[in-house]
Amino acid sequence: MDTAAEEVSEMTTTDLTARSGDGRESPGPSVEPAASGSAAAAPDRAEGRGRRRAAATAVGVVAGSTAAIALGTLIGAWFMPFLVGAAVGAVGRLRSARLWRGASAVALAGALGWALPLGRQALGGAPVGEVARTAAALAGLPPLATVTVSAALLIAVVQALVGFWVGRTVVPRRG
Repeated sequence: MDTAAEEVSEMTTTDLTARSGDGRESPGPSVEPAASGSAAAAPDRAEGRGRRRAAATAVGVVAGSTAAIALGTLIGAWFMPFLVGAAVGAVGRLRSARLWRGASAVALAGALGWALPLGRQALGGAPVGEVARTAAALAGLPPLATVTVSAALLIAVVQALVGFWVGRTVVPRRG
């Protein structure tokens, strides 16, 4: 090989050694030629599958949690974001799932789980805006429906996150 470009093309990207301006190699990890078969590509494919599986799990958790919270909201179970958050937290602790994934999933599910039934009621002709303005005025907030609805959705998110925290705290670590 006469040029550095040809050498680089045959090395794996993770094992590159830094070169100084005069062509000498500086100390670093060993340089090995790239495998011609699928051995070098196998970790990349496995990592890609793991990411896809994690993404699919996160979407499933958000969808299922949102559905459970929305159904609970429709029957009047205002505490459902807490219960769903606790369940997701407990399962996440048992499966050693990453903390931020579960917390963000239940926060999103809490907001969506309360927003979807509220939006459905508003589209169905229920006086959601008028009730929200009245509740805001009684609470000493500006009489804007947006403020009251945002506060309600924030309450759902806080319930879900507190439930998630309780679920992760109550269940002991595995291993």
